[in-house]
Amino acid sequence: MNLKRVFKWIACIVAAMILIYITILVVIIFFLFAGGSDFQRGSIYLSELQNSGLYYSDEEHKIADDVVAVHEVNNKLYYITLSGIGIFDENVSFLDRWNKNINSYNTFIPRKDAKVTQFNISLDELYPNISSLDESDREIWNEIFFDSEKRYTGLQSGYPIQLPFYVSYRKESLIKHNDIVDLSTGTIIGEYGSEHILRNNAYYNFEFGKLTKIDFSQKAIYSYYSDNLDIGRFDKNNSGFERNETYARNELNKVRMKDLEVLPNLLNQRFIVLNSFNEFSDFDKDTFEALAINAVKNRKALQLGPLENQTLRQYLSE
Repeated sequence: MNLKRVFKWIACIVAAMILIYITILVVIIFFLFAGGSDFQRGSIYLSELQNSGLYYSDEEHKIADDVVAVHEVNNKLYYITLSGIGIFDENVSFLDRWNKNINSYNTFIPRKDAKVTQFNISLDELYPNISSLDESDREIWNEIFFDSEKRYTGLQSGYPIQLPFYVSYRKESLIKHNDIVDLSTGTIIGEYGSEHILRNNAYYNFEFGKLTKIDFSQKAIYSYYSDNLDIGRFDKNNSGFERNETYARNELNKVRMKDLEVLPNLLNQRFIVLNSFNEFSDFDKDTFEALAINAVKNRKALQLGPLENQTLRQYLSE
């Protein structure tokens, strides 16, 4: 009788150990395959703190560096970096997942080695080895770069402007923003503004303090900087603007100096800084005015203020 009790207790202990083992295994599998992440696989994450690196599980297993955007499609990560594009297959086997052996699941296509901006470049010219990919993968890349309906979107996805220019994922820095990137040289050329539009083969970008026109016909970039466009000028409660005006002017000057340091060499001196808003064409002025008004009206804390009873060109001519 006592022997039966001993066997019974042994059976209970073994069953309990098996149950604990299964529970631990389920938890491990859950964190490997799910977890909290912006991607379907919880083990994959994008770290803005480490040069926008895309990682698998930890920093020792890097998928890509200097990431511009990531589009998740059919259990694959189609990522864009400053040096090329890549595809990471999330269907990693359990054994490889356990051993963190991920190299065979990652395909990288380097960009063209260009020193100056390649306006109006094709996708095949920008990434010469893209032809080595499967047809289905090439189709997805075409949709990512050219699909106006933005079929593939997500927290870390970007937006096409017109090659070679692309908008990065939204960065969670001190001031949240997206970057405008020249993919042909792997260079960040500015910030994605509050309002923007592609018209007449030119891209118009409105930032508070700065107006930019990327002219694809002229293969040039035009920029105009003005303290009068600082966001504080349109603040409903602008009592503290005078106190912050010097700071705002200094920040705008930093942006201007950075542009002057980077862009002339990229554009073969086709980076033109305008000293007056009136140097833009009438079409450009009307376009920027519409963007400026939308930028102000789309923010509850702002008011038209100086644009209430005059046009943008009148205001900037004062």
